[in-house]
Amino acid sequence: MEARRFSPALARCGGYAARSQAALALVFQLAFPLQLWLATPPAMASESVSAKRSGPAVLPETTSVQSGTHADVSPTPYSGSPFHINAQPTGTSAASGQGLFNRSIFPAALPILSQVPTPPPVYLPGEQKPSLQPTPANVDIVDPALLARQALEESYPLELPLPNQLISLSTKLPAIRLEASYNEPLNLRDVLNYAVMNNLAIRIQRESMISQKWLWIGALGQFMPNIIMNYQDQLLSGASLIGGVIPARFHTPNASCQAGFQFFGFQGGSILFNMLSNLHQFKSQKAGLGATINNTLLSVAQGYYNLVLNQALLQIQIKAVDVSRAQLVLNRQLEQAGTGTRFQVLQAETQLASDEQNLLTQQVNFRQAALNLAALLNLNLGVNLLPREKDVKKVRLIDPEMDINDLINIAVLNRPELKQFNELRIAARRNIQVAAAPLYPKFQFFGNVNGNGATTTRQFAFVPGTFETVVLNGPSPPGQIIFPSNAPSGGTIFPAGEVFVPPGFISRQMRKSYAIGVRVDWNYPACGIPSLANIQSTRALARQATLNLNQQLLNVIQAVRSSYLNSMTAERQIDVASKAVVSSAEQLRLSRVRLANGVGTNIDVLQAQSAWVQALVNKANAIVLFNNAQVQLLHDIGLITVDTLTSGRLVRR
Repeated sequence: MEARRFSPALARCGGYAARSQAALALVFQLAFPLQLWLATPPAMASESVSAKRSGPAVLPETTSVQSGTHADVSPTPYSGSPFHINAQPTGTSAASGQGLFNRSIFPAALPILSQVPTPPPVYLPGEQKPSLQPTPANVDIVDPALLARQALEESYPLELPLPNQLISLSTKLPAIRLEASYNEPLNLRDVLNYAVMNNLAIRIQRESMISQKWLWIGALGQFMPNIIMNYQDQLLSGASLIGGVIPARFHTPNASCQAGFQFFGFQGGSILFNMLSNLHQFKSQKAGLGATINNTLLSVAQGYYNLVLNQALLQIQIKAVDVSRAQLVLNRQLEQAGTGTRFQVLQAETQLASDEQNLLTQQVNFRQAALNLAALLNLNLGVNLLPREKDVKKVRLIDPEMDINDLINIAVLNRPELKQFNELRIAARRNIQVAAAPLYPKFQFFGNVNGNGATTTRQFAFVPGTFETVVLNGPSPPGQIIFPSNAPSGGTIFPAGEVFVPPGFISRQMRKSYAIGVRVDWNYPACGIPSLANIQSTRALARQATLNLNQQLLNVIQAVRSSYLNSMTAERQIDVASKAVVSSAEQLRLSRVRLANGVGTNIDVLQAQSAWVQALVNKANAIVLFNNAQVQLLHDIGLITVDTLTSGRLVRR
């Protein structure tokens, strides 16, 4: 009878227990997603839980199961990747179906993070909550302060990927190097020093400056006197009438030469002001060389940071591929266990293929960045440049205490473009005096030595005796005069005779003569109208040069203000991007845990994975964007040099 009375009571207790268990399971299924959303990572200790029940339950992070299958997950702080697993299956085999988790559904390699915000376990009626006995080896070390510090980090670690981490484009193209001949690691200072010596734009501008320098030296030479020297040698041969009456024949060589000087004491100021104009143009070219060097340093520094950025993006893409592979393994395991679908596996395979393609593209982008930098350096394009940086870090170059007015004042004093346009303005004003020079008188000194004769050397010639006809004084001879048939008629008849010239030696050397004097010229070609027009034209060009200087000043001030704002904005973006990295990693971790526990979807994991990869990319971009903004601001204030870019000292007042 007692046994019969006990049996209904036991049956009623069993019914109550079954209904209570079903109700608790339903409540837990509804409350678990909310707990994942609201829970914060508690400081969990290792527990010893006796597996006395079957059915759905949630295992704490570090759990030791006395009977059945369990996973020992060691908590570790977040290290930039949402996967750090130490899972070891022990106890009863998965085939037995014993334990809180079946091994076929939750294998040992299940990538669950240590920071999973695990809800408290659900205990059936009559069960005793086990006591917590933490051990030093398994104590959870999740620290919220650590996550806060990681959110404020302003760097991203860099390391050159191994060949087995990359995907080869071709069997003939090795990883990283691709079509290049060899790799060449270098740092920012090496790149900048090489660019200053070998960049083509700098060398071209340097040659322009040297050309203008020699033009200025040539203008200085206009102050020196003119040296005049000439020589002429000719042969005079033929016949002539002496006095128009007496015929004479000659065959005589003739040589003439001249040596002298001509010094213009005054030419209306054209020599002086032309020299000054060339001087300022030379200074303008020199300032232009400084501007070209600054622009090259800006381009090279940004090109180097772009190379560092592409290496960071390559490393991020490698992480993305690793995450996609781990997700594909998880989805396959869930499919084999019957809790996943084939569609989830196909989604994971698609995501993996997409990430692998992005990795291939990023390898090419990395090489393209090295090519662009090598072209700036005028370096052999067959060399693959690799940065020596250990991390992508925030590099501040200008003291944040400097306000915009300090930066503008420094820019006005140091920008080479302003010096260049100011020198061009002064040169244009000097050209006005050059254009007015033809309206002024010209004064010159001159002197020369002339020579004229048969030869330039000392030579003598023998002349035989001859008779020369001479006119005699006296009346005309009486009688009839018979003229030759070809003699001119109507002429005056004089008595004449012949004189004998004895033979002798004569000198053939040219005779010397000297001349020295001064000369003043004051001319107005075309009434001076062309000169007046040239004056007005050069005045207009001088005003244009002044306006160009004003325009350049506005451009400099605008560039400084814009770079200042960009630098401030970029610095704030680093903080936002760092927090987004931590947030997206936590989102990815939670989505994977939810999927593993059957309360999440594969779409959530894929979206969280894309958000995490994009957050890493945004952080690397934000750091490089800030560095480029600092380099740009340093360039805009005119203080960009190799030392200011690499010394680590801030530019101060």
